[in-house]
Amino acid sequence: MSDKTKTFFKRLFSTVILLSLLGGAVAWNNVIGYGVLLCLFCNLTTWEWFVMLKETPACRKLGLAMGLVYPWLLFAVSHATQAYMTSIFPLGYLVFFALLAFFVNLFCMDYKGRTGREALESMGLTLLAFIYPVWLFAFALGALGHFIWHLLWLILFTKMSDIWAYVSGVLMGGRFFSRKFSPTVSPKKTWEGIIGSFILTLTAGWFLLQALVPEVTADGPTIAAYLLCGAVLFVLSVAGDLAGSLIKRGLAVKDSGSLLPGIGGIFDLIDSPAFTVSFVMAACPVFGLLLAFLKH
Repeated sequence: MSDKTKTFFKRLFSTVILLSLLGGAVAWNNVIGYGVLLCLFCNLTTWEWFVMLKETPACRKLGLAMGLVYPWLLFAVSHATQAYMTSIFPLGYLVFFALLAFFVNLFCMDYKGRTGREALESMGLTLLAFIYPVWLFAFALGALGHFIWHLLWLILFTKMSDIWAYVSGVLMGGRFFSRKFSPTVSPKKTWEGIIGSFILTLTAGWFLLQALVPEVTADGPTIAAYLLCGAVLFVLSVAGDLAGSLIKRGLAVKDSGSLLPGIGGIFDLIDSPAFTVSFVMAACPVFGLLLAFLKH
């Protein structure tokens, strides 16, 4: 059995396990259950960051404490208050975290002999470990109780882009393009894999959307809107996955963890959804209005 085949079966096994967990949450169909699952994903990712930053000057304990608490607080706020608080709280928490990180690094420079370069590196890594992917992915908690099925579709759509890119790359990689898609950041990604994934993800995503959100009609304007939004989400999915690869290369680690054979850790699981979820929930109000339109 080749290495590619072994990796494929490992990824398939991990995917089946994750889909089983997701299926259990869907069968339960409880907002609390969804929220707990998302918070646990964020917490496990925070721990993986804590481990990956072991050889760096980052304020690991501060990042660990702030990262573990944040998703649970956001879930409580979004569950107990009006929707606008869900957008205000993440920004306020991030500002507080940044100020606290500055104070800690100023103290380390004055009383622990840390250089200015080390302090700057510590600031960057400490904040980055919180922002990506935990802070971005946690925006999904704001959709609970309002757009659960849209959120489920969005996450599945994003992960499909990863899976189809791998399958297309294994089957057709190198047959049409000699240059890799991302030769430095992710050398295994091929143009054949990206193009094949784009076609398969948008096709499968359309049928999945109709299955999860029956209100969506298959008329011309809706399909055109779907293709446009789907293309944007696909680009964000690929960018999110590459961002995760960039971080792991910068930290000289192969995988963020070993919890998911063939995939890595939970960091590797939510790296691309962090981009798509945050874009839909926070950075693009127009997309949110479109989701509300499709729901009704």
